[in-house]
Amino acid sequence: MPARPVLQPGERVLVATRAHGVRLLRPFLVLLLTVFALSLAQRALELRWRPVAEPWTTVHAGLDLALLAAAGWVVLRSCLRPLLRWWRTRYVLTTRHLVLQRPGGGRQDVALPLERLHRVGVERARGPSLGRRDGRVVADFGPLGGLRLEHAPEAHRLAELVRRAADERRAGGPGSAGDARERRPTRVEPDAVVAPRPDPSAPSRRPWGRRTVPQEQE
Repeated sequence: MPARPVLQPGERVLVATRAHGVRLLRPFLVLLLTVFALSLAQRALELRWRPVAEPWTTVHAGLDLALLAAAGWVVLRSCLRPLLRWWRTRYVLTTRHLVLQRPGGGRQDVALPLERLHRVGVERARGPSLGRRDGRVVADFGPLGGLRLEHAPEAHRLAELVRRAADERRAGGPGSAGDARERRPTRVEPDAVVAPRPDPSAPSRRPWGRRTVPQEQE
């Protein structure tokens, strides 16, 4: 379970969630295809070639082990790693920050102050929704960059909660006075940034426009 984010005195967690389970659909399909392909290859090997003398029996056993090793590598890389990444990544909204907790511990976490929020919206995923309510929550924090929360459950509700928490923070809600310098904003890494830090000589780009940085890897 991901560790609880470090909170300032008086700061409270409003929402703590992770990406919708639909993000595990691709690893699940890869797992099914891998098991099917392994079974088919082993069956074909038994039917096509069944040696009874050395050294061919050893070669046959080696090929069987090679098939198992290849299938295990595919499962580890394309199924278990995405599963662990999904489990250890959380979206946390507190009364002062929007936090993206990522695998690797606190050094990989991104926490952006709500009072610097410029805009938050929802981008629907391509294809039929099939009754799902998840979506991509895009939060723009101006010069600090932004966050793109992929497959956020109840995306519209989460975006509204982020917007309300930011409004309350700017309006001087509970715990908002006298703590603006207690915690510096987390340094935003490139894979978590929607809009890079602006170049004074270049036109600004917004995360909801057509030109954005590549998405976080699945």
